[in-house]
This record gives sequence, C-alpha cells and structure tokens, in this order.
Amino acid sequence: MRWHENSDYLCSENKNLLIMKKILFSLIALMAVMTAQAQSINSTWRSMQPVVSTAADDSFTAASYTYTFFSDGTYSEIVEQTIASEPAQTMALEVATILEVKGTYSLSGDQLTLTPNKNSFKSDVLSISKNGRVINDSKIKSRAQKQVNDSEVKTQMLNKQTCTVNIGESSLEMKGSKGNKVNFVRFATIKN
Repeated sequence: MRWHENSDYLCSENKNLLIMKKILFSLIALMAVMTAQAQSINSTWRSMQPVVSTAADDSFTAASYTYTFFSDGTYSEIVEQTIASEPAQTMALEVATILEVKGTYSLSGDQLTLTPNKNSFKSDVLSISKNGRVINDSKIKSRAQKQVNDSEVKTQMLNKQTCTVNIGESSLEMKGSKGNKVNFVRFATIKN
C-alpha cells in the first residue's frame, strides 16, 4: 500500500468520525431542548382528581382545576365545581358552576406567582339537579349565582398567590402556602 492511499483511508476515517461526532452533538442538543420543553410550564394542566371540601352545614364542594400558562406570561384558571347540599350525603340538590379568572404569572425557580386581573372574574351556573334530575329553577339558579359571586371563592381567586411547583414531563405539582397540594397532568402543550 502506498502512502497516499493510506493517507486517503485515514482522512476518510477522520471524516466519518467527525460526522458521527456532529450527529452525536446534535442529538444531545435535541435532547436538551426536548427536556426543557417537557419541563416548561407553558401548557394546559388539569387536576388529576377533584379537590373536595366539606362545609360546616355538611354540604360539600368537589372542584376540578384547569390552568393554562402562555409563553407571554399570562394564564387562565378555570374551576369547575359541584356543590351538593340538602343533605349532602344524598346529593339531593347539586349545583354545577364554572369559574374563570385570567392574569399574569411569573416563575422563578420553583416559585410560581399568580397575579389575577381583578376585572377578569367570570362565573356561570351550568346546571342544577334535584334528586338526580336536572331541573330549571330560576330561583335556585339566581341564588347559586349570587353565592358564587359573593363568596370567598371569588375573593380567593382574585388574590395574588405564590406556590411551590414541581414541573415534570407530564405532571405538575402545586403546593400552596398552607401546605395544600394539587397534582395536575399535562392536558395540552402550548406552542410558542
């Protein structure tokens, strides 16, 4: 074998090695971008199970939460809740409502701060059922709408909140200042 033939072979091997290194670095960079996107909060997140609370009068509320965080620093929070009363154990009267608030958010490390727009609160009574049957009772609907708009829920939704978050590939854990924790699943990814 002559020197230049061997030299061409070595050059060819070096070129292949260089190409493989470029491919490897490209794959590593792609994995880093995918990991960053997977751990981004810019998605729609839905609570994994309803959060249930019981009142002093034995009525209870079951609420499901949906947060959408946009890349421009704004968010939307939707709470779907069912309030059961008269008596709660039999669910003789159920009122299903939806609450929505929009605002801005900031994420610093694992601290998420939500700052609601005070004028963005919306609520609606979706349905009323008595003894398992949907009814159209304007008095009950009006009373329920008033309770939702006058309740501490509205006040809580319009208060600035800071919580600790743990963002995973498909899950989000939010832990409030009182230690209450809600787990969410990624419902949809928001594209920039």
